[in-house]
Amino acid sequence: MEKFFLFLVFYSLLLLTTSCKVQKKENIPLREKDPNNPYTTCELIEIAFENKIGKIQPYKEYYLRCSIQDYFIKLCESSVKSDELKPFLNKGITVEMEIKEGLWDKCNSDLEQVQSRTGKYVVIKRIIK
Repeated sequence: MEKFFLFLVFYSLLLLTTSCKVQKKENIPLREKDPNNPYTTCELIEIAFENKIGKIQPYKEYYLRCSIQDYFIKLCESSVKSDELKPFLNKGITVEMEIKEGLWDKCNSDLEQVQSRTGKYVVIKRIIK
C-alpha cells in the first residue's frame, strides 16, 4: 500500500510539472482581410463616452464592431460625417476604411495640446451602398 501511495504522489507531481508550461502569445493580426476586396462589412454602434474617472458623458461616439473587435471611428479624419452614418446605426455597414494607430481625440487642426486616448482607430474613406 505504501508503494502505491508513493507511486501515486510521484505520478501526480510528474503530471503537474509537465502539464503546466508557459505558452507563447503569437502576434495575430486584428482582422484577416481578403486582399482582393478593399471593403469591410461591420456593425455600426454607438458607445457612451466614459472619462478617465469612469464618469459617463452625455455624448456618444461611433464604433465599428468587426467580428470581436470594436474600432473607434475618428470622424475628423474620415471622409464621412456623423449624419451620413446615422442611418446605419445598429446595422451592418460596408465601408472602405483604414486602420491607424495614434491619438483618438486630437485632430490635425488642433493647435493646443490635449490629453487624448491612444490606440488603434478607424478612418472611413467612404460608405459602400
